[in-house]
Amino acid sequence: MKKFILIFWIFFNSYPSFSDQNKIAEELYNELRCLVCQNQSIKESDAPLAKDLKIIVLEQLKNGKSKAEVKSFLVEKYGEFILFKPTFSVKNIFLWIAPIIFLLFGIIILYRYFYFQSKIINNDDNLSISEKKKLKNILDEEQNI
Repeated sequence: MKKFILIFWIFFNSYPSFSDQNKIAEELYNELRCLVCQNQSIKESDAPLAKDLKIIVLEQLKNGKSKAEVKSFLVEKYGEFILFKPTFSVKNIFLWIAPIIFLLFGIIILYRYFYFQSKIINNDDNLSISEKKKLKNILDEEQNI
């Protein structure tokens, strides 16, 4: 009876760590890209390489490695392309800064466009009264045509 209780106690005390490993493994499966499919995580992919990667992740976690250690191991082996979210480093700083640069560039273009549009619209302030009347007549004639 004591052996049964001991086995029962060991089984239920080891279950949470097994469950934690599975949670971490599932998180990693979603964060890692399938190198064959390229737009799917290894969780979604049915490619043989994705299955092998799942096994590697589980083995690494069973060996006591943390999530970060497993990621760094896979990055060393397959490169940073395996990560859906690349790390912030000098190598790939353009990936992180490019959206900001394009946004600022777009804002500058829009500002210049609207600034010059308002200048063109308000440019008739320099015209004399007779020139304004001639301009109005020309524009009216164009609308009638």
